[in-house]
Amino acid sequence: MPRSAKKPIAPELGRKAAYVARNRAALLKSTQEVLGIKGQAVTIEDIAEHAEIAVSTIYKHFKDKDALVEATILWGFKSWEEWALNQVADISDPLEQLVMPMRLFVRVNKTHPHHAQSVVNFFNITKSIAPEVRMNLQNHLLLLNKIKVLNIENPAAAANNISAIMLFTLMDQTTNTKATIADADKAIRSALSMIGISDAKAKKLTESRIPDLAV
Repeated sequence: MPRSAKKPIAPELGRKAAYVARNRAALLKSTQEVLGIKGQAVTIEDIAEHAEIAVSTIYKHFKDKDALVEATILWGFKSWEEWALNQVADISDPLEQLVMPMRLFVRVNKTHPHHAQSVVNFFNITKSIAPEVRMNLQNHLLLLNKIKVLNIENPAAAANNISAIMLFTLMDQTTNTKATIADADKAIRSALSMIGISDAKAKKLTESRIPDLAV
């Protein structure tokens, strides 16, 4: 039997969906800002006041504060990822395509400070969503294996270890006033050694020109 044609979405429903999506994104952005400031002490009332909306409006989108905080941190990761991929869009070298986002990640405190601080303040939640974020790195390593740029015996384990180094470095860069960008790139070189990249090559990759970090 022929497949039935999909019913067109009524214009008013499409507009409503777009309106809800915009409001949700605005709430997540506002929540990210207050999470970075208030940390674990934040209340749903703090979030509502900062977003200039009623508490009841928040509950239309999220069942409770924990759900909102988790969604905010995941949204922060995905927003950063979209930005970072745009920064490296013109890079053709496959290893630089891997390494440049790693270097940008450990500079999150410079480019996306509210996200960096919320990751630090709610590390318990960050850990719970890390596997979803880490999967992209694993897929990238699998691709580099496939095209024979790298020869990694266990890409999943490598992605897990590299992610841990990157997250620890992000936290150090955010909370340690003595941490330097040179320290961050040194941590990346250490991570690269885990996937068989020589120190000389890793040093070259981490000393290449970095894109403009203006957000």
